[in-house]
Amino acid sequence: MDTDQLILDIKRGEVNSFKQFFENFYPSLCLFANKYTRNPDISLDIVQEAFVYFWNKKKDFSSIRSAKSYLFKYVKNRSLNYLRDQEKQKGFNYEQLDSGIFFRDNMIEEETYQAIYDAIKYLPPQGRKVIELSLDGLKNQEIAFELDISLNTVKTIKLRAFKVLREKLKNNVFALFLLFIKTNAE
Repeated sequence: MDTDQLILDIKRGEVNSFKQFFENFYPSLCLFANKYTRNPDISLDIVQEAFVYFWNKKKDFSSIRSAKSYLFKYVKNRSLNYLRDQEKQKGFNYEQLDSGIFFRDNMIEEETYQAIYDAIKYLPPQGRKVIELSLDGLKNQEIAFELDISLNTVKTIKLRAFKVLREKLKNNVFALFLLFIKTNAE
């Protein structure tokens, strides 16, 4: 679906469009929040709260870009508020976390992972599973065992999957590099 159409559908209150938007951005926002809070449960709560707030303000957004930017800023601010409220937390460098550089670097990282996972959606189911397991840190032999297929089959599936991913990510060199590093443990 066209992203401009998606935001228009959300503005009209179409729940399925919101669900699609949520499913696309929820994982990366959770990872983003966790860079600040270092607490997965709190991160999930913050992101869920962000989406509830977004839904209530849906008519204020004119594009996916503005909505995404808003959500990242909302999550950042709520995460920093959480940290401020946690006086017992030690070891957090609040100034570093509140810096624009930390925000920018983490947003770029999450957008890169989002690009990789968006490209993975185009793979056939078995190719998707092999690449996801590879991104989870499993070696080819472990993937073969997990999926009950031969090692050579894993290598062949990976080779074909990388061909598709290279094409899908050809305009995102950083994502290609990161994908190569994360999946080439062997």
